[in-house]
Amino acid sequence: MRANPARCFLLLVDGLRPDVAEERLAAGDLPHLAEMLDEGGRTRAITVFPSTTSVAYLPFLTGCTPGRCNIPSIRWLDRRTYGGRWWRERDAVRSYCGYQAPRLDDDIAPDVRTIFELVPESIGIFTPIARGLTPARDPSRRERQLWGALAHYAQWHQPSDDAAARHLLRAAAGPARFVFAQFPAVDGYTHQAHPEAASVLRALRGVDRVVGQLRDQLRRQGQLENSLLLLVSDHGSATVHTHLDLPDWFRAHGVPTLSHPVLWEREPRAAVMVAGNGSAMVYARPGVPRQGRWPVDRLRQPDAFGVSDDLFAALLREPSVGLVAGEAGDGGVWVGGNGGTAILRRTPSGIGYRPVSGDPLGLGGARSGSVREWLESTWDAEYPDAAYQLLDQFRADRTGDLLVVAREGYDFRRRFEVPEHRAGHGSLARSHMQTPVWSSAPLPAEPIRTVDLFPAVLNWLGEVIPAGLDGERVWLPGEHRARAAAPLAMAPSTAGP
Repeated sequence: MRANPARCFLLLVDGLRPDVAEERLAAGDLPHLAEMLDEGGRTRAITVFPSTTSVAYLPFLTGCTPGRCNIPSIRWLDRRTYGGRWWRERDAVRSYCGYQAPRLDDDIAPDVRTIFELVPESIGIFTPIARGLTPARDPSRRERQLWGALAHYAQWHQPSDDAAARHLLRAAAGPARFVFAQFPAVDGYTHQAHPEAASVLRALRGVDRVVGQLRDQLRRQGQLENSLLLLVSDHGSATVHTHLDLPDWFRAHGVPTLSHPVLWEREPRAAVMVAGNGSAMVYARPGVPRQGRWPVDRLRQPDAFGVSDDLFAALLREPSVGLVAGEAGDGGVWVGGNGGTAILRRTPSGIGYRPVSGDPLGLGGARSGSVREWLESTWDAEYPDAAYQLLDQFRADRTGDLLVVAREGYDFRRRFEVPEHRAGHGSLARSHMQTPVWSSAPLPAEPIRTVDLFPAVLNWLGEVIPAGLDGERVWLPGEHRARAAAPLAMAPSTAGP
């Protein structure tokens, strides 16, 4: 190893909204981060869908989206192997919110490599993704489990942040070239109250102090200039005023439904897997193994869920439901909302959007463009980057037959959510999808996705950037290039994408 190699410290403040952080910065509450930003820059990035912890860490640590990683949510069902024997086959009904959390590493697609595998001189602190880490390079594993359990039941999250800070400063004093550290308190306190609660702001000030300590330590070691510091978040959040328990909704419509945490359901005709709790995947006939998803036309047949009601129409009438999506029969993705229905499809140049009976994504008509143009055009829309994110979901063979996306202010879990979530995330709403990216190096002017930070970090470290990543090389620290955003091309209203 070189005597003074490039280093990167990726600090993930779970659940931090960019507007909350920006307001505190403007108010002078974050002096150490302000000092870092004097030489660096800040922007807002778009995270992945579903916008929830664990899943939304994948872009930072693999350079790939959830669809590419085949991790479509924090809860999913393996339709190929689950045959209804809920105890014997419980491993086919996954939840990373409990005892199955360690399964995440093995569940990631085998050809996807984490940064911990690519950069052996790396450390993960409070990380739910640890593929490639040895026990010595995952020093907080037991503490994460201990403090995580305490935080959940006692609603006391600061000890987790304090432990992460201790390990971070210890790692900075060692030889690690890449250090990932998660600070969970902001997300925990947000769920208990709201995104701007006093406890949230107190936890954020604590992170600011840690950044000051880290920079002072690196300065004393003569390593500040060759160290890239990134403060990021995996998702935003929004206050929840109404809970619609989606599994109970299906039961009320006459559909026996399997859902966590009580997996036993006699002959279920649906399985509902809630995430974050702003979205859910729905599987039809979960006790009958099959290879692929059913398209929307098949799901609308009475025998799909065993009822004559049009469950699609009923879902879209619910005030809590923003979007419903499923596979179209011709390989695209069907999207429905209050604004009507449309078809998304991958095209040779990127993504096409063709309204069928309306405009559910509110784009004003048919459109086509590259994946970068879609981001640049919609990053501040009601559902930012929705076309890219929905298509990505259906790359994963574990994704449900149906996706249900909540509107801001609503979520899909009421029973068993103890303590109650007064704020949440997981949907495609702007408040959930936009995240802060604050850097000690200047950032690009154009919008970015969180997945774009992976190649940037590898480039900073002087590592080879693997082929096949979803992250694009739109920002190479120290080699920033300005590029004007290109508008989406308007397609004729009668033409398919």
